[in-house]
Amino acid sequence: MTTTPLKPIGYYLKALDALITEDFARILAAQELTRRDWQVLNSLALRGPLARPVLSRLLQPFWEPGARTLDEVAGALIAGGRLTADGDTLALTEAGRRTHAEVAALVDAGRARLMRGLTDDDYLRTVTVLDRMTANLTAGR
Repeated sequence: MTTTPLKPIGYYLKALDALITEDFARILAAQELTRRDWQVLNSLALRGPLARPVLSRLLQPFWEPGARTLDEVAGALIAGGRLTADGDTLALTEAGRRTHAEVAALVDAGRARLMRGLTDDDYLRTVTVLDRMTANLTAGR
């Protein structure tokens, strides 16, 4: 019996990241949302109404430079009836809460596909190893 040798970890990290990103984009596109739209909706669903500067600080680590700004995303979500703005504070509308609930169910289904055949311990062990590897390389910077 021959076995195929495993590839280096970088291959799996890049491949998995691309597949997760693609699956997530497909889920969001079906609801006419972008990843940034989802991050705003999800943050407001989990934390309640937030001032723009607070929301911006929460999302900053996940938003790469040069992409749509929070003001652009919020403006589109307000125009689409999913958010309201009271001064500087953003909040979900009823339509925004419905959209969030629908997309959250689809995101959960996507995570279930990702985890098929794996246990919670498998996930925890993998994330723990990746966390350690990240810390090892971060310490050397």
